[in-house]
Amino acid sequence: MQCRCCEHKISDLSLLVLHNMPLGAQNFPEEFDLLNEKGIDLRLYQCDMCGVIQLSGEPVPYYRDVIRAVGVSKEMKNFREKQFPKWIEENQLSQKKIVEVGCGCGEYLSIMKKYCPQAVGLENNEKSVKCCNDNSLRVYEGYIDKDNYVIPEAPYDGFYILSFLEHFPSPHEMFKGLLANLTDNAVGLIEVPNFDMIIKYSMYSELIQDHLLYFTQESLCRFLSMHGFEVVKCKTVWHDYIISVEVKRRQRLSLDAFKCKQAQIKQKLDDFFAHHEEKHIAVWGAGHQALTNMALLEMEKYVEVVIDSANFKQNKFTPATHIPIYSPESLSKGNIDVVLIMAGSYSQEIASYMKENYPDISSYVLTNNGDVL
Repeated sequence: MQCRCCEHKISDLSLLVLHNMPLGAQNFPEEFDLLNEKGIDLRLYQCDMCGVIQLSGEPVPYYRDVIRAVGVSKEMKNFREKQFPKWIEENQLSQKKIVEVGCGCGEYLSIMKKYCPQAVGLENNEKSVKCCNDNSLRVYEGYIDKDNYVIPEAPYDGFYILSFLEHFPSPHEMFKGLLANLTDNAVGLIEVPNFDMIIKYSMYSELIQDHLLYFTQESLCRFLSMHGFEVVKCKTVWHDYIISVEVKRRQRLSLDAFKCKQAQIKQKLDDFFAHHEEKHIAVWGAGHQALTNMALLEMEKYVEVVIDSANFKQNKFTPATHIPIYSPESLSKGNIDVVLIMAGSYSQEIASYMKENYPDISSYVLTNNGDVL
């Protein structure tokens, strides 16, 4: 079996097997079905890689559809009336576009639209979509099942998925497709049943084939982190039955400062070499930092030899710059005037060695900031 969340191979050893379980939470047979209707075995597994608990077997026939009985719950409506405006305000979404993935008949979308007029929904069930549209909710028929899926009106500044993620047989593909429809700074609200609570109270009756995935707070945060999001908040709500997570899209790291730092250090070293133009210069250090600096900063123009204490590097050449490498004892020949020490955390130790053993040779240390001291 392959993990539904990270695609890692899962051990065949199940955590739990329940026999004669209902085929699905919405599978209510008619009288004429009873002769052939029977229970199924539920087999629960855990991925060793991402930690997500999951069921084997095929999803229920209606897994793409959101079916909610929440419409009859006044308490849930009141909860959402407090939760949604707070989330909208904290993320400045009132005038932006957000999408509910799996909106059912608009039970939650109708509330969200009060606080974010541009909120739209995505729903697979044709009848539910018509119900939403008839009630002046902008909802599109669809289901995200591939990485190039396109949601109409994309990109969106925010999204929310409430008690639907656990139904996805391939959440990995769904989130790849969702990301393609979000802005770079998008935020999200995701809620799933709380498996921490299910474990705590051994609530075996919470297991059902409809819910293919069972998340703890830890595994849900890990899953979301693996799929392009940073977790902003994670808590339990609704009498601890639900894990509620707020996320933001992970920003692509900018390393422009590296190029600036490289240019700054090159300028400082060019000035240093210009000041010692008539001198014979050596670098002490053939570690990876020194090798990189010598190559990127074009130091082969000025450096005659490299000194290093490691025997296996001596009498060879630096990669890319092709400067010969010699032992520290070679300094006793007296043909080097200046040593520039580039040995990271060992630089000060080498500087002391130079002062003690070669006081006539001027020695300098290249610091992490690019200063030559």
